[in-house]
Amino acid sequence: MICGEALELPLFPAEEGGASPTSPLQIKFVEIDKGVAASLYRKHHYLGDKGFLHQYTYGGLWHGEVICAITYGIPNAHSINGLYDKHNQHGVLEITRLVCDPRCPKNTPSRMIAITTRLLKKIYPLKLLISYADTAQGHDGGIYKASNFRAHGLTAKKTDFKFPDGSIRKGRGIKYSELEGEWVPRSQKYLFSKKIEDDRFPPTGN
Repeated sequence: MICGEALELPLFPAEEGGASPTSPLQIKFVEIDKGVAASLYRKHHYLGDKGFLHQYTYGGLWHGEVICAITYGIPNAHSINGLYDKHNQHGVLEITRLVCDPRCPKNTPSRMIAITTRLLKKIYPLKLLISYADTAQGHDGGIYKASNFRAHGLTAKKTDFKFPDGSIRKGRGIKYSELEGEWVPRSQKYLFSKKIEDDRFPPTGN
């Protein structure tokens, strides 16, 4: 199901036609159901449609087909030093998934972030965005750098308990010393953030 309003701010008329878009300006962004995005993540995201934090999801339409998607969720972390704490977490969202079909033109991800952020601000008091880039996948956050996010370096080193079948499961009350498996390093991630200006209150002065 596709819902919500579209927001497009083209700088010049985009040409239609062709098997795939030639410019990100040809893609229209609307709010979509989580399930629609999950089908795209299953095909093109390294985590597939594995459970992900979800509050709002938007898709990019090309001739009625969703060819890119982005999901925003409430961060699991109740506080991040220097960014927010549990007392002012309201208004903070995390980009929990972002993916583009190979047919998407260059710069589609950064345009998708820009457009969907504007859509979000119409329905949510957004003040800060955070996101991560996983070093295990060779990601360095180029998408976020192109979108003027601030880089905060790598997350702290942590370990996870890996079971003999290769799975990593967590739970309360588990006595890992009584289980078969081993502790393995968790991949570190680059943390990025971006403060969101409130267009309702434009800056004053010269």
